[in-house]
Amino acid sequence: ALRNLGRRRTQGFDLSATVNDQVYSGVTAETPEGRAAVLETRGQVLTYKGRTAEAFFYSTCGGRTASGVEVFRGAAQPYLRSVADQAADGSSYCSISPRYRWHEEWTGEALRATLQRNLPAVSGLRGDDIRQVRDIRVDRRTPSGRVDQLTIALSGPEVKVGGSSIRQVLRSTSGELLRSNAFSVAVTGGGSRVTHLALDGMGAGHGVGFCQWGAVGRARTGQGYQQILTAYFPGTRVARSY
Repeated sequence: ALRNLGRRRTQGFDLSATVNDQVYSGVTAETPEGRAAVLETRGQVLTYKGRTAEAFFYSTCGGRTASGVEVFRGAAQPYLRSVADQAADGSSYCSISPRYRWHEEWTGEALRATLQRNLPAVSGLRGDDIRQVRDIRVDRRTPSGRVDQLTIALSGPEVKVGGSSIRQVLRSTSGELLRSNAFSVAVTGGGSRVTHLALDGMGAGHGVGFCQWGAVGRARTGQGYQQILTAYFPGTRVARSY
């Protein structure tokens, strides 16, 4: 909230109550636990070398967070680096998340329909140009293992899709955004005509900074909020701002 002050002054507000900033469903969606947490930590902020930190967050890291520059331009902060989200026994703190591991699959026809709907927005192609999918392959991964570039071979051109656009293009058959960029690919019929595509994935969200389900897992082991925050934002500290 403090980092956003004045950022949208020309629009007449600071924060959006959506996933663009922080989802907020109104007073009726609040809980006693949430209100207590707000009151008990009032005036405390996360800082790095005396400045308010850029506290990115998301649902589930899947076992390892992503560095800031893997996802966001200009997010090359020392505290936005990839860290393992693992307990002493080797398990992931966010393994309790319903999104810790996931699976998506498409038949050849369903994949073509999905690409016809979503690929034009990021490629400049028209839906009519996508008549056949010959192959899908991972070209490049980020240091944390997330897919950074995907090649989609069509009947004519090969299309490169990168970064967050991958999640927009490979939406599920229900139309939902792909849960994360951390996935492996299994293609049937690749090289000629794809008849089946399956993805086995990890986590949900962009993966930079604070893992919400990991925080729940850490809290259940007895970690306090300051310890949890500095685990996901190494080198930061909680300080009183007001």
